[in-house]
Amino acid sequence: MKVKKLVLGSFAVNCYIVTTEETSFIIDPGADFSIIDDFLKSEQISPEFILNTHGHGDHIGAAQEITEAYGIPFYIHSEEESIIKDPDRNMSSFFGGNAISLKTYKLIDDTNLDFFKQKGLEIFNFPGHTPGSIAIKIQDYLFTGDFLFNGGIGRTDLPGGSSKKMLESLRKIKNFNRDLAIFPGHGGNSTLGWEVENNFYLSNDFMEGKGNWL
Repeated sequence: MKVKKLVLGSFAVNCYIVTTEETSFIIDPGADFSIIDDFLKSEQISPEFILNTHGHGDHIGAAQEITEAYGIPFYIHSEEESIIKDPDRNMSSFFGGNAISLKTYKLIDDTNLDFFKQKGLEIFNFPGHTPGSIAIKIQDYLFTGDFLFNGGIGRTDLPGGSSKKMLESLRKIKNFNRDLAIFPGHGGNSTLGWEVENNFYLSNDFMEGKGNWL
């Protein structure tokens, strides 16, 4: 498997181009269509689809251009539909650029998870940052979007956020294999083992209410 990280836009979103034996696809094309397009062409990669971890504007900014240029579908969790359609809820209307309202998309739910399994992917819903935030597991890699960062977690005070749901998601992720490599939506990579040992938001103190939310 090959993974290329492109850091895009004013919010420095990590966009990943993933190529496996089964497929090639794009995770979180947040901005800068030309950078993504140039890389795909230089590596002669024909992506099969876009798979987004959530629907905030800084993660979907180049999605429409890619779907049109490459004729591929854009997938996102069904709980994100109201966010990707509403510039206020995806906050693109506040970013100073174009307000984004995606109209071409496919929703992920329990009925189509087999499609991704056939491609070697597992999809996990980790609500908290947004209701339909997902992590994407491929082999020993876990792409966590804005749910889990290197040393931090996503905010819960934005549209669709929930501190209660985030706490449930953090408890859930602690049961995953500690050897997983973490590829977040912003910042540097990590491992789940390091996060469990060092990330305050995965500590017992935080789980017991001894810390403050973002």
